Amino acid sequence: MFKTMVICDHAFTRAGFQHLIEPCAGFDLQAAAAYSPELVETCARDGYEVVIVDLGSLDQPMKVLRAVRKSCDMVRILAFCSEKGIDMAVDALDAGASGILTYNSEMSDLRVAARRVMNGDNYVQPDMAMDIFAKLRQAEAKRKEAERLRLTARESQVVRHLMQGMTNGQISVELNISEKTVKHYVGSLKDKFGAANRLEVVLEAQRLGV
Repeated sequence: MFKTMVICDHAFTRAGFQHLIEPCAGFDLQAAAAYSPELVETCARDGYEVVIVDLGSLDQPMKVLRAVRKSCDMVRILAFCSEKGIDMAVDALDAGASGILTYNSEMSDLRVAARRVMNGDNYVQPDMAMDIFAKLRQAEAKRKEAERLRLTARESQVVRHLMQGMTNGQISVELNISEKTVKHYVGSLKDKFGAANRLEVVLEAQRLGV
């Protein structure tokens, strides 16, 4: 029996989770509530093993996941989201979720997910697994490409100001350097990004999440 908690800010949906999980073999559901810092403290203090989080009900779902993960490093987090919420699912894995399920999941899926994560594995609902893995591969490719660029500290400052739509003169004042120096850095950024102009530098920086 896994000592289980449900975090869901919508009362009606939370009642649904309780109704389904309470009679389910393998789960000892001892708490179901809206998110609060006190609830996270309870999770850490009372040794919960599985925390089920309804991402769609929360105003700041990633903040909640990180709070749970930080306070309860041994707990396994199973996150529920829409089957179309690929970006949210990827962010949830990055924020500390051990498993991803969708609102179309069956109780059998939840049981499988719980067993998998309690054994130290991860679980992703099959109907969205391929999309999630594709997103993760994309993110890793972007990370490697951004790492390859190896922007200097000053280049990073200049590109951030370019992304804010600043002119060379404005960047010069902001960084306390000459416009000629700013122009030099813009040229360097064009070379590194393979860009023909400032706009392409900005678009490429946005694509890579620089």
